[in-house]
Amino acid sequence: MQWHTPIGYKVLNGKIVVYEEHRKIVEQIFRDYDSGISALRIAKDLKDRGIKNAHDRVGWSHASIGRILENYNYLGTKDYEQIIDKELFERVQKRREQVRTTGSRGKHRPNKRERLIFSGVLICTECGCPYSHIQPHSKRVNGIPKWKCKNYVYQNRVSCGGGFISDSQVEEVCIIAINKLIRSPGLIEKYEKKEQQVSPEYRRITRCIEDSEDMGADKMMALLFKQASERYKTLEVRDEDIKAEEMREALAGREEIGEFDEELYRKLIKQIVVYKDDSVRVIFPNNNSIKIGYRDL
Repeated sequence: MQWHTPIGYKVLNGKIVVYEEHRKIVEQIFRDYDSGISALRIAKDLKDRGIKNAHDRVGWSHASIGRILENYNYLGTKDYEQIIDKELFERVQKRREQVRTTGSRGKHRPNKRERLIFSGVLICTECGCPYSHIQPHSKRVNGIPKWKCKNYVYQNRVSCGGGFISDSQVEEVCIIAINKLIRSPGLIEKYEKKEQQVSPEYRRITRCIEDSEDMGADKMMALLFKQASERYKTLEVRDEDIKAEEMREALAGREEIGEFDEELYRKLIKQIVVYKDDSVRVIFPNNNSIKIGYRDL
């Protein structure tokens, strides 16, 4: 099961946890690249030092370093603990885009901005997996960039029925949600605290994982996704008092907005859970939420 997880993590007792030895490697790769060292040079240095990768081989390349540097799981998701802080990650993405644009190693990719600011925020309600940004393969009328569940296709077959949502629809959803906060101050108050208990379903899934011996990779991954989704529903740690105050400060004196405001989005939108019926649930930092349909946006 280890090969399904990015370097820096491992599966232990049915759970994805940080692998400290590899965590240090990931952190060093990000720091080196942020300091100006090229991906090619980083790969060569790792090979020269005999450092092994996630497959226990001394096999590093410009491409493998690039995949690590662009893996938003390191920012932290419901499946993966955070390893790289957001500021460092975003600096690295800006440098990589600059290298692509000025270094003639590839054309500037459209919608890069959306891929950066929405990565890790869009979540599938069907399986709990983060969404991935996909570019169209043609320039047909409907060939627009969209987001889809990362688990939509697994091992060459459709494995999740999560909905699709475009960049413009995500932005419109954020505008509607922020304006709702401005019109309804009650949404800014802290979420009503509830006793945090694991659900019977979470315990059942956990037992299945712990008791598994010869379970196939497909079934194990499906259970891990379900466990992560159920954990999100039942075990989330809340700090609503602080978050509510931060939200009030962000909206102080604000009037309703007519276009996407990235600064407000980053301060006021915690997560966007996508349903297959062309609707989303926008979750605010204080864990209050609203549901919005996006079919006609």
